Parts: sequence; C-alpha cells; structure tokens
Amino acid sequence: MAKSLLVEGGTPLIGNVKLSGSRLSAQNVVAGALYSTEDVVLENVPQSQNTLSDLEMLKSLGIKAEWVGSNRLVINASGFSESEIPPSGRKSRLTLYLVAPLLYRFGKATLPMPDYLSFGWPSINRWIETWQSLGIEVLEDGNQLHLRINKLEGTHINFRTSTYRGTCNAILSALSVPGETVITNAAEEPEVDDLIAFCNVIGGNVMRTEPRKLTITGSHVFNGGYFELQPDRTEAAVFAVGALVTSGNVTIKNVTKNHLGAFVSVLTRIGARYEFFGEELRVWRAGEQLSATTVTTMPFPGFSSDWQTLTTLLLTKAEGESLVHDTINTNRFGFTKELNIMGAKIELVKPSDVGQVAVISDDAYDFAKLGEPYTVAKVQGPTRLKGSKLNSTETYSDATLLLAALSAEGKSEMNDYEYITNNYEHLLDKLSALGAILKP
Repeated sequence: MAKSLLVEGGTPLIGNVKLSGSRLSAQNVVAGALYSTEDVVLENVPQSQNTLSDLEMLKSLGIKAEWVGSNRLVINASGFSESEIPPSGRKSRLTLYLVAPLLYRFGKATLPMPDYLSFGWPSINRWIETWQSLGIEVLEDGNQLHLRINKLEGTHINFRTSTYRGTCNAILSALSVPGETVITNAAEEPEVDDLIAFCNVIGGNVMRTEPRKLTITGSHVFNGGYFELQPDRTEAAVFAVGALVTSGNVTIKNVTKNHLGAFVSVLTRIGARYEFFGEELRVWRAGEQLSATTVTTMPFPGFSSDWQTLTTLLLTKAEGESLVHDTINTNRFGFTKELNIMGAKIELVKPSDVGQVAVISDDAYDFAKLGEPYTVAKVQGPTRLKGSKLNSTETYSDATLLLAALSAEGKSEMNDYEYITNNYEHLLDKLSALGAILKP
C-alpha cells in the first residue's frame, strides 16, 4: 500500500545542514570495488534506500558489504560467486555497472533487462556499443542480457554526444582490457573524476589527458584501498532551492564550490542571495524579488539536468517569463503537471516555439518518427502555490515536489513519497531539523 506524507507549507527553512556523499559516485565506486579481492574501505557513502538495496543484492552474490561506521563501508569481493544477477536487479541502477567486474571475474555475465525507462534513462544503446567495441558479445532475449568475452582488446570509443553514464560504463569496462583504450567526447562530470581517482587507487590506470579525452591502460591485478566520496552536488541544490522558495536561511556544509559553478551562476542572474565560506554555502531570501531568466541544461561544466526540476520550481517565484530548456533528457517535465495543480503557470513547448534549437542528446531518439520534443518549460511568475494532493511517481522530481509543498500555502499530501528516501540519505530528517513540518 502506498504511503502518504503530510506536509505543512509556509514555514521557512532555517539552520545548518551537512551534505551526504554523492549517491552517483557511490554507485560507480561500489561497482569498481568488485574488481578487487581485498578490503576496499569507502568513506562518506550515503545510506539511501537505493544504496542499501544495492548492497543487499551484492550480498546475495557472495560479496561482503559491511558498515563499520555511519557512512563507512567495507567491501570485499573475494567471495564473488555468481555471474548472474537475480531478477530483482531489474529495478537497480547498479545492475548495468556490474557487467564489467562480472566479465573480469567470470568471462561472462547474465542480467535481467534493466527497467531503465523508469530510471528516466532513454536507452542503453551506448553501453552496448561500448561493450561490443571492446570485444564483448552481447545477446538480448527480451528478458535478459547475456554477455561473454570474445576477444578483448583496447579500442577507441568516440561518443557522438557527451554521456555521463556511458563514460562511467566505458571506464569500468575498459579497466582490465589489454592494451590502451581511448575515450573521446568523454563526460567531465565531477562524479566521473571520482570514479577515475578510485580506479587508480585500486590499481587501475586511467588518465584524463584532455578535458574530454580519457586514456585507459588495462590492468590485470587490483588491490584494496581507501577512498572518500565527494559530497552530493544535487543535494546541495535541493537545500539551496528550499531556502529560496520558503524564504528561509540555510547554511549548507561540506560543499565543493567548483562543482556548483553553473548552479550559482543562475542564482546570480535571478538576484538570489548567497555566499561561500570555504566549504560552506549560505543561501537566503528576505523579501527581495527574483528575476526571470533562461536556463539550458548542458553537460558539465554546464548546468546539470539533475538541477532542472528544482530550478523550474524556483522560477515560479521569479518575476516575468522564464524558460528552462533540457537538452539532456526528453522526459523530465512530468512533474510540472503537479505544480500547475498547485497554482503554477508552466507550459511545455517545443524549443522552436521560443526561438531555440532542439538539442537531443539521446542517440536513440527517433526525431523523424517522434518529431520535435517538448523540452522547454515556459514558466510565468511569480505565482503562489497552494497545498494539494501530489503524486511523487518520478524519481528525478521527488525532492522538487516536496519543496513545492513546503513553500505552498496550507497542507499538502504526497503519495508514494518513498522515492525521496530511495534517492537521498535522511532527507526528511534533515528538512525537519531545518524547521519543515512533515508527518509520515
């Protein structure tokens, strides 16, 4: 039975909050740790429900995954005993990242066809092309993917468009492949660099030789090690937007300033108030009017697509017409229906409708068949949101709807709010500590 969360709106978020470790980095690094048969100690690992579920799946494969502190995790894959991922892996984003260590250990891998559409992922075509280019056979029978090593050798992987997940998979997949693999048009996201640094800690040989060029020399022996994950930059955006839409005052601790450049640039343009002090970011609002702007998502160092939903909500508080153009994903505006029910004025339009050029990062998107996507949100503001019944069914907009409810007049009821606990560590507790009134 779906659970509901009652949210009392109208209370400013005030206080200090510390960021958890990056959930994206955790996923990549946990997969990479399976190359080693020694203890790998990971620090600052978020205990979100998704991470906990992933670790239970790993334990079913004979892998030791033990918490030795609140966010310190020890992984030892010496008991890795299965080359087949159970059907439950269909719901896990980690499953696809396990292919590389499975092939390294067993020369083959079988996994359930992942439910990537429910993750907001358009396709896995770039993953399959990477595996095949490295000498891995890939067979698909509808319900499962079957992979086995044919003749591994280093290669040149050139992504037509920058892809974060595709780059992470290519790094992991090439880590033990003989010879040299070069990846061009590689993603520059901070989480990619976290993965690179970790791979080198355990014995890999990965170098970023140019901003968008990686060179990987295959290794054969991997050791244990210690690695601390970077803070979660999307969580930083959650608390920053939360402070602004509730007219609050929040100091966010454990931030990495250069990971947030594109985000705070938007805050500057709209007239939001913020300041950095070392590893702290303070964001507040004290009655000043925010200004409309245009935001376009782009690969790092551009504006992250993971910040798109939060920014669309924020711009409902700005004076005038704002445009939010997502050039990374074609299917991440479903949440605007819920915001409009609350009183927002958001219209989804085609890029050409507002004088912009449609940019589609998904190689599998059939433009001729599907036509130009509605990937621009036209936001009229400012609007006053009112409490409502909300359906949090999209994993990428769960926190956004919660912040909308906190900023609204009156009470809201969020259904299926488990998505929030799936993706974030103790987010409800952190918001409650800042003054949010929440009743599960």
